[in-house]
Amino acid sequence: MNKITITASTNPTSTITELTNDFLKDFAPLETLNGGKALLLYDEKSNTYYIPCHLKTIDFVDKADFNATIDGSEDDDLYKLNRDITENEGAFATMISDAKAGRSFEDIVVEFDKSYTAELPLKIYGGQHRVKAIQSAITIKPNNYHGFRIYFGLTKEQKVEIATINNTSITVSNDLLDRMKEQLLGSELRDFCQSIGLLSTSQDFSDKKDSLIPTVRVARTLVVNYWKGRNAISTDFHTPLVCKSGGIDEEYLSIRETVGWNDEDFIEAGKKFNFLHKTQREKVSKRKNDSYSQFSSKAISLAVIASWSYAAGLYSHNKNNQNILYGITDNLGVNEDPLNAKALSEARLKGIDPDTYRGLGARISPDELGRMLEVFVVLVEKATEKKISKNLANAAIQSYEAKKATNNAAKSLSKI
Repeated sequence: MNKITITASTNPTSTITELTNDFLKDFAPLETLNGGKALLLYDEKSNTYYIPCHLKTIDFVDKADFNATIDGSEDDDLYKLNRDITENEGAFATMISDAKAGRSFEDIVVEFDKSYTAELPLKIYGGQHRVKAIQSAITIKPNNYHGFRIYFGLTKEQKVEIATINNTSITVSNDLLDRMKEQLLGSELRDFCQSIGLLSTSQDFSDKKDSLIPTVRVARTLVVNYWKGRNAISTDFHTPLVCKSGGIDEEYLSIRETVGWNDEDFIEAGKKFNFLHKTQREKVSKRKNDSYSQFSSKAISLAVIASWSYAAGLYSHNKNNQNILYGITDNLGVNEDPLNAKALSEARLKGIDPDTYRGLGARISPDELGRMLEVFVVLVEKATEKKISKNLANAAIQSYEAKKATNNAAKSLSKI
């Protein structure tokens, strides 16, 4: 018996109708009871087919796959399209309470797909917190109905679009959106971060700001600035950049096409940065004073990673200078952190910087990125003792401001 209603404007392929019928054989939506039919709809924007329906808790809670992936591969199940479950958040606790009280949740977005992890055919793209809450109430409310949109036969691009839309409809970090977009581009960035140790084997980027695990934005910023520095002319006025988040970053996409992911110097730079990040965390966390979390995670802050990686690329043509940059993790005292985060936080240009200035590496404006880069330049090229100090940081600010003034003057003179 045909259980599908297809509107006159909808023209699904045989594959879509077969998948829809397969779903209706495995599940019994409320809409098909007593001779009713499921309505197959077409989303013109994404060129996708889906049916809105309601499923009984007991019929779907053991069929939900929280590890929906872009590639549809069991080997790739850690690289999820949706966000991680945050079970400690108050809103999620409320969902659990509501589910146990009989709340009927709506608009849970899934794809019916048996091509991987066939025993869990409902691949969740939106509503994972609601499904978790429903699962927690299974013994109390097993026969409650909940609303779904069931998609069929999605391509990679359609999966990312559907997941993006449905994670944007709830408040979600730009970092998750970045992660989904990066999966569509390929695995090169993730593979690189795993190879240098910033991510562990099989680990994915964080879907929100994290002091230990990098986000896609952090990783992109590392990559872009290394190659910008490497391709820069050493006498240029240099300004690192921080990659955009939550949208399209044209500069990253452009540089990504030319990146030599297996380049030995690039890989070494990545490993040296990872060691700097780990050393910074270890040194700060083990001391009693000035052990603030913002100090321990200083290396992975956007301003520092942008400036350090730009310097690493800039000095790739001069190994002696590059080794000085890498050497800030060497010969440290018991309470010394390689970036001297306290000194950076106290640095400022007297008479210019306001009282609210939070020091170097705290903001990501072009001037702040330029100042932070100058810290590494002064360290490498001018400092007698190859360690970051408050005096060095203050001198770097003055040096940057002088270079900026000279650069602006040259621009003005060129127009005469």
